[in-house]
Amino acid sequence: MGKTYAAALITEALVHSGVNVGVYKPVASGCRLDGGKMIADDALKLWESAGKPLSLDAVCPQKFLAPLAPPAAAADEGRSVNAELLRNGAVAWESNCDWLIIEGAGGLFSPLAEGVLNIDLFLQFDNAQLVLVASNRLGVIHQTLATCAAAERQGVTVAGIILCCPQERRDDSADRNAAEIAKYTDVPVWAEIAFGQKTYPGDLSFFA
Repeated sequence: MGKTYAAALITEALVHSGVNVGVYKPVASGCRLDGGKMIADDALKLWESAGKPLSLDAVCPQKFLAPLAPPAAAADEGRSVNAELLRNGAVAWESNCDWLIIEGAGGLFSPLAEGVLNIDLFLQFDNAQLVLVASNRLGVIHQTLATCAAAERQGVTVAGIILCCPQERRDDSADRNAAEIAKYTDVPVWAEIAFGQKTYPGDLSFFA
């Protein structure tokens, strides 16, 4: 449970409220082959949560097999990530949705292509809002505060934080992490998603 799970729950909630939602994952690694076709399971989940708009390839136009950062996974196949397509792949969605939910690959400063980090791609989108999804377990306070601070140094303010419980048995910090994070940052914790939760527990007013 992580970014994809949270994004899918938000997407489903918005769709059920009548919002036309697009979903986009610019690149995926760790994909699988199904009948000779490469499938990105994260992209598939996003696509299904949105009601299967456009096509699965439109959701994720660049896919690689190895469970590595995309540039390394591409190199394993003798290929490279098309850096321009990372942004241009979203164009198909821009006239076909009210909200476009984009899921990065890895963390905010993880590489997507040679010389391109997630935050570099984020900065290419006008009026984009950054949402941080993190695992609700020991260490998440540092992770969220460090990421928020690093984003601010790039001129980016995180709009909200979503905490996801990655396993059924919560560790002892899980009940306290949201309150502790709030002591050190003005970035709001939008929601705490329990393991296996089927609906988004947060407020959707941000998307109104």
